[in-house]
Amino acid sequence: MGLNDFQKQKIKFTFDFFLDMNHDGSIQWNDFEDMMTRYKEVNKGSLSDADYKSMQASLEDEWRDLKGRADINKDDVVSWEEYLAMWEKTIATCKSVADLPAWCQSRIPFLFKGMDVSGDGIVDLEEFQNYCKNFQLQCADVPAVTTLSQTEGKVTSTSTATRKLYYRLLTSPSADAGNTLMGQKP
Repeated sequence: MGLNDFQKQKIKFTFDFFLDMNHDGSIQWNDFEDMMTRYKEVNKGSLSDADYKSMQASLEDEWRDLKGRADINKDDVVSWEEYLAMWEKTIATCKSVADLPAWCQSRIPFLFKGMDVSGDGIVDLEEFQNYCKNFQLQCADVPAVTTLSQTEGKVTSTSTATRKLYYRLLTSPSADAGNTLMGQKP
């Protein structure tokens, strides 16, 4: 069974907004370089040189893995059609976070670190709202739709909860909580 329209729309959003950084309709290595620059700008210096180098190495691995899975014609460019075909294959067999492509799994720590600007291992509601604002995402209804927990009067999320939401974002065929982890495009 193929992807439904909601899944295709969601995958198109992640392609356009989070991977095709220069908006040329395809994913190439320069998009990953632009992503690193944007990430560093948004985190306003909270990213150390070691973190930046680790992110760069991880993104190089992500690009190689993504290319290996999706670049059907081996031209070092992943088109929307190739990206969608990769997800159709992936989602058909994906049962847990561990089944996601390596490039997706390696993105989770950087996604969490990008939200957890304070570095305390917890993303509180204010940090999440700032993350959404910095990336121009609409996240006004986040507390109502995510599995964030109440701790000492604060709405928070942990790395483990983020992993689960990220998996649901990538695989869920319906509009459940994970689908708002990265907000909605304005």
